Amino acid sequence: MNKQAPQNSVRLPERMRHLAVDSRGYPVIATINRSPEKVDFGSISERRKLALGTFDWCAVCGMPFADELRWQMVFEEGALPAALSGEAPVHEVCALYAAQVCPFLFSPRSRLSDEGRKGEVRESVVRFVGFESTSAVIPHASELQPGIHTLAFEQRGHADEFSYSSPDELGERFADALAREKPLPVSDAEAVLVRLFNRLDDEGEGDVVTGAALAAGAVFAKDIFKVQGLGAFQGKSYPTAAALLLKGTEEQILKFSHDSQDEAFSAIGPWVLERAGRFPLALQRWRTRGNSMVKNLGPSSPQGPGRSVAKNAPCPCGSKRKARRCHPAGVQATP
Repeated sequence: MNKQAPQNSVRLPERMRHLAVDSRGYPVIATINRSPEKVDFGSISERRKLALGTFDWCAVCGMPFADELRWQMVFEEGALPAALSGEAPVHEVCALYAAQVCPFLFSPRSRLSDEGRKGEVRESVVRFVGFESTSAVIPHASELQPGIHTLAFEQRGHADEFSYSSPDELGERFADALAREKPLPVSDAEAVLVRLFNRLDDEGEGDVVTGAALAAGAVFAKDIFKVQGLGAFQGKSYPTAAALLLKGTEEQILKFSHDSQDEAFSAIGPWVLERAGRFPLALQRWRTRGNSMVKNLGPSSPQGPGRSVAKNAPCPCGSKRKARRCHPAGVQATP
């Protein structure tokens, strides 16, 4: 964004009012890198895209889609039963706001800045299509950056669209979208994740919520740690947490969140429990894949004399009696 974009003259949608603003007063959209010192509107974070795809959030306001369409800028012509894009989808009202404020969407002469398209300019007509769902989020090798994996969002169910050459053409549609805007359903657990994700002081890339997304099931996505910026998360802790959140009991999941010192991890257990059976489609795909990768969790082998403790050691049940006298057959231990 730049100072020439008419930010001050465009009404901010209600669902964007929780966003932090940069030094010029522009809302810091959900998909970009940020820190308290610097906001980079030209840098899209793959880590943040993973959280958006996992929780089914808008790439502008960082809020859930609920029953609204997922809007994507597309370059193809004709009906689109499906589309694949390297950008995360947005709400209609957020797309219409961005079209009037973002220089790339605002000006048909805007240049594409990445090395693979250097010298090219934006199409004279911009087309946005509204899809019914994000059916998958797929790690794949980047066509523009050899050796780099990025996330692609697959949209299905072409339901609506709009096109424009100048943002002046969008006034009536934007006014209608503002009038139809309604509060989005956000539970207490999801509100914590949304707040953490949209702050400015999260090391630039939404790391704590990205970690929670991996634990919710994104860790089971094929090639996920090949994605740019996600290699730093590779290790045993996220697969272990994801296995518990996938196949643990309600008691185990709540204990996991209660014992966590991380605020996002404290919220992810309740979120998983409240969303059970109605996860976003991309996350459900990953969790289904995880089901074939994770053994069932259940009570471990009994702890007791002749097993994990000596016969004359204190009983694992906490009675302080000798194990061989208190629970000679052993006691079940929670994994």
